[in-house]
This record gives sequence, structure tokens and C-alpha cells, in this order.
Amino acid sequence: MTRLASTGEKMTRFFTELRRRRVFRVGAAYALVGWFLIQAADVIVEPMNLPEWIQPLLIMSVFLGFPVALLLAWAFDLTPGGVERTPMLGTDADPDSSSLPSSGRPPPEAERSVAVLPFANLSQAPENEYFSDGITDDLITHLSKIRDLRVISRTSVMRFKGRTVSLQEIGRELGVSRVLEGSVRRGGDRVRVNAQLIDVATDDHLWAEMYDRDLEDIFAIQLEVASRIAESLQAHLSVEEETGLARQPTGDMEAYDLYLKGRYHWNLRTETDLGRSVELLQRAVDRDPDYSLALAGLADSYIMLGVYGAHPPDQTMPQARRAAERALDLDDVSAPALVSRGSVRGFYDWDWQGAEEDYRRAIDLNPGYALAHQWYATNLLLPLSRFDEGRDRLEEAKALDPLSPAIRVSFGVLAFFERDFDRARQELSYVLEDDPRFGIAHFMLGGCHQELGDASAATTAFREAVDLSGRSVETVAGLGHCLARAGQVDEARILLAELNDRAQEAYVSPTRLAQLRLGLGENDAALDLLEEAASVRAADLVWLRVSPTWDPLRESPRFQALSATVFGAGTTPSGDDG
Repeated sequence: MTRLASTGEKMTRFFTELRRRRVFRVGAAYALVGWFLIQAADVIVEPMNLPEWIQPLLIMSVFLGFPVALLLAWAFDLTPGGVERTPMLGTDADPDSSSLPSSGRPPPEAERSVAVLPFANLSQAPENEYFSDGITDDLITHLSKIRDLRVISRTSVMRFKGRTVSLQEIGRELGVSRVLEGSVRRGGDRVRVNAQLIDVATDDHLWAEMYDRDLEDIFAIQLEVASRIAESLQAHLSVEEETGLARQPTGDMEAYDLYLKGRYHWNLRTETDLGRSVELLQRAVDRDPDYSLALAGLADSYIMLGVYGAHPPDQTMPQARRAAERALDLDDVSAPALVSRGSVRGFYDWDWQGAEEDYRRAIDLNPGYALAHQWYATNLLLPLSRFDEGRDRLEEAKALDPLSPAIRVSFGVLAFFERDFDRARQELSYVLEDDPRFGIAHFMLGGCHQELGDASAATTAFREAVDLSGRSVETVAGLGHCLARAGQVDEARILLAELNDRAQEAYVSPTRLAQLRLGLGENDAALDLLEEAASVRAADLVWLRVSPTWDPLRESPRFQALSATVFGAGTTPSGDDG
């Protein structure tokens, strides 16, 4: 068995070397040109009265030249600097030898990294954009389940949508060695998918395929593409991973279409889009009650509506729990459903141990799921003051989603909670250099300036956040609190009145009203509102323990009792940070 394995490794390395030196490509090109010359000779020998021995000589020369061409392709390479000798893999002359083990084993993790660029929508109907985006998302989801691969998450790759950027630049920004690009054309019940895997460093096409099939074959196409990529990158698939990849999420193509539309709106993250996402994903579940991914997506939509404060938590969080637990009943190894349930357990149940178990289980099942690392950090580790662990999780999330502004802002939030306001300001400024319209970065920057005593800069940042958010409750409360602390009490009271008026018609978190009251120096009123927030289990209470906003109340027995209600009697679930 050992000898057979060794022989197999040698053959694999040999064919890999042939492909790297472009021997196959040269051979195909030579055969094509040789065939053309022989055909041309057959046509012109007689009309031009050339000797009859010309044609046999040409044929012999073509055949004899074939191995010579292959040998030259093996030994030399045509580069921008001229013809150069091709180095052997694993030698010092090979620039990639440090990352290619001499044993012939699969390449290291750095070489097994891939980014799935947004698939182009070639359909005649522009509204099919959700479908091409959905295919991109599904391929990322499939590939991220393979532990041997590092797959860049959706947020980062979508930043290249519609942009003309070289593959080398994309590879540098995302830190990957391969990219998958392609297109989708949908027409009625037919779908055409083009996909090609490209080596970033050499621009070589490692694999390409075109699929023209019935729409119901879309899952088989996704499986084949994922399998071919894993094969090309020599990634090992466990039996569990193969089984998971082969599992068809639904047999109802209309439910799948509704799921893609729902996820498309979820990714836009506005209150209106989240509401639309709930509607579409619920319709998908109505058509296929056993559609686990749609149930997990529905849970995420409800969670975001609750966390953003768009709807009362007692309406959204129980709905999210039911959807997540139903998804887990159908698929108990669903990482998305575990992350969803973990978020409900933390934000709404204040069951921090149960939430942590769900987050950790999700990461164990799918370490390539960036959202699991990010939400574990921001929704549990940071609220519990476990900052070192939170930083580690955020680093993992950043490696999988390096251009995500939300993840990059989270580093600023972490520094803000650690009271390192200068570093927080610096982290947030970096985000705004790349994305000046990212509202939450302005909001957090306002808090940094405020804590550093720069009221003018703080007010400017908060006003920008208010404008970019469409006057969200959170940003209006932040601005009002800042103005009140800066002595601009009249405008602060106007903003408080605005939020009180809005509370007559829609849900406004009592926590945000408490923030404004606290800025105005009305501490007892602020505590009353925080206790009201606890009675409705407002999601934003999870920041009580770490946010500098509440520092003036920390010595109050009422505040300490409230904190004990949310977090327990001062103990922290597993972890050393405190």
C-alpha cells in the first residue's frame, strides 16, 4: 500500500509539474499548428508543382518536432524579461518553493484560499440580479464548509461587484491565491452558468466549465463547481463534508427562488428590506416547511429587526427562536441556525452559557463561517467584557472577510469598550477612509470624540450618523446625549421630544430614551427607563456592562441590580477576561 501511495504521489506531482510548465498547452498548440501546415501542404504541392517529397518531409518534421517542442516547454519559459529556464518545484530558484512541500502533499493553507467573485447577471431581466447574487452566496456557503479551504465571505467579495480591478489586486486585497469568476443567465426554467477558476499569480485558468441545464439542476451545478474547486486546490473532504455538500436544501424551486430573494433583501439591512426579507422567507417556508436554510434566514431577519430596535423584542425574538429551533430539528448540524439561536439566547433570554454553547458549536461545525466568529465576539464576548477572546474571534472573522466594514468597525468598538479611545478613533477613521458613508463608524467615532472631550468633533460625527441612518432612534439618542453633555440642552430636549413622539406610534427602545435623560442629568428618570427596558428585554441592554455611556450610574444600587439581572450576579461564563 505504501509503495502504491508513493507511486500515486509521484504521478500526481509529475502531472502537476507538466501543467505548471504549460507542457499540455504547448503540445495542444503545436498539434494544431502542425495539422494546419500538413493540410496546407496537401493543398499547395500540386498547384505549385513542388517535388512530391516535400509533403512527406513536412509530415516527418512535424512529428519529430513534437517531442522537441515538449522538451523546450519543460525546460524554458517565455517571460516579460525574455526566455528563461523554468525552475523545478521545490528548488531555491522556484519563487514558490517555500510554499510547496517536497513530500508531494497538498499545498499549505495559504495556497488553498479562494474568493468567489460576484457572478455577472447576463439575464435579459435586470431584476434577476438577486439570482446571480444568490448563486454567488451559495457557492461561498458550499466552499466555506470545507475545512481545508479558506474562503472569503460575501461582504468582502461584493465590494468588487461592478468594478474593474485586476485579479492580482483582488488577490492582494483579499489574501487569496485563486479566484472563481463567472456569469449566470436565467431564462424561464433554464439556467446557464459559466465558471472559471484562475490562479491569481499567473493568470492561468486552472479550470473552466459551462453548464446549460434545467433550473432544477442548479444544486447539482453548485455541487460540481465546489467539488472541482476543492479538487483543483487539493483540498481534502471528510465524509461529513461530502455528505453536507451533496445534501439538496429543498426540492421546491419556487421556495428556493423565494429564499434567494429573501437573503438578497436581508443583505441590504435597512428596516424596510428586513421586513421584506421576513415576508419572502416566510413564503419560502410555507411552500417547504422542511427548508432548514430558509428557516435560519427567517430567524436572522427577525433578530436583526429586534437588534436594530425596529420592532419590539417580544415580537421578533420569540419568532426568531421558533424558526431557529425548527431549523435545528431538521438539521442539527446547521451552523447558521445555531448562530441564530445563540443570538436569541444572548440578546433576549440573557442565557449567556446557552448562547456560548451555540456559537462555539457553530464554529466547530463550520470554522469558515465568518458571521459565527463575528457575532460570537460582538454579541457575547464583548458584552461580557471578555475582550481578549473577542479580539481573537474578530481576527478570525477578519481573515475570512477582510474588507467587511462591520467587522473592521468592531475593532473600534472593542477599543471603545476597553476605554482606549485614541485607538478606537484611529480604527474607526481607517474604516471611514475606505467607506465614508458607513454610518455606524460615524456614530462610534462621535462617542470617541465625546469621551476625549472634543464636543465639536463629537457633534459633527453624530450629526453625520443621524443623516446617513435616516434619523434612526439610536443615532438621534446619541446626538441628544452628546448635545446635553456639551451644554446644548435646548436642542437635546427637542430631540428627546422627537423620540417620545415616535414612541407613540412605533417601538422606541426605553434604553435610548434613558441615554438622553442621562445626558440631561436626570439620573433617576434614566434608571426608571432602564428598568422598563429590562421588563421588555430590550436588545441594547447587553451593552450596559461595557459602554462608557452608563459610567455615571455604575455606583447606583438600582443600576447594579439591573446589571445583575441581565448578566447574572457578576460571574462570567467560561473565559478569563472579566
